[in-house]
Amino acid sequence: MNRARYLLPVIAAGAILVLGWLWLRSYTRHGDINVVPDLTGTGLEDAKQALADRDMIAVVIDSVFNDKAVKGGVVVQDPVAGSEVKPGRKVYLVLNAQQPPMIDMPDLVDLSKRQALSVMEILGLNVEELVYKPDPCVDCVIQQRVGGALVAPGSRVRSGSFVTLVLGSGDRGERVAVPDLYGLTHAEIASVLNMASLNIGLVVECVGCNTSADSSFARVVRQSPTANKSDRMALGGSIDVWLTMDTVGLTPRAGRETPDDNSVNDSIGSPL
Repeated sequence: MNRARYLLPVIAAGAILVLGWLWLRSYTRHGDINVVPDLTGTGLEDAKQALADRDMIAVVIDSVFNDKAVKGGVVVQDPVAGSEVKPGRKVYLVLNAQQPPMIDMPDLVDLSKRQALSVMEILGLNVEELVYKPDPCVDCVIQQRVGGALVAPGSRVRSGSFVTLVLGSGDRGERVAVPDLYGLTHAEIASVLNMASLNIGLVVECVGCNTSADSSFARVVRQSPTANKSDRMALGGSIDVWLTMDTVGLTPRAGRETPDDNSVNDSIGSPL
């Protein structure tokens, strides 16, 4: 009798521990594991559905803008793809914005072309065109335009907007040397021509280009007018190019001169 009296508390305690352990396993879903899917590039609604199918919850915590990523798609997720989590786990998402963020338009007027291009690059603005008008200050910005309209400093514009810079052409018909674009990519052409105070004209042909993205990697095989040290053209002039995707052995020529701001100053006084 005395022995049973001592055993009952022990048995009751053991039962409580077993029941507690079983409840804890049920509460924490011990052994019930789901794998987080890869949601990169997936739109929000599809991401929500993919997670719901695995008993997970999508929570958007931020958005960024990356012009190389899918608009509206997932760019970052936490936990990462392949992680093992419990059912009901929240998966935190960062989405790529549909539109670039708004920024304040800088004051480029009275800056030199080189300074204006540097400011624009830092802010993520692009050059639409270089337009030249008579003004004593050669290659100084005298107007800034977006969409053909004058835009005041501080106005809200989208990052990535294309800006037309109206620059001074001097009063003596300054001209610049024609740069050699052979072997350059489309992106490199823009940089070289901007510094040469010139514009990209027509892409007359792009051999092997099947999509608009292909032209970004294609290289120049021909240009008009051709590069010639004795030939010069007016500030703001355009150069047409022929491109190809067959870039094997197609590299810029050795000794090719890259024009800079000095090419304009050196040409002051050249006849039209």
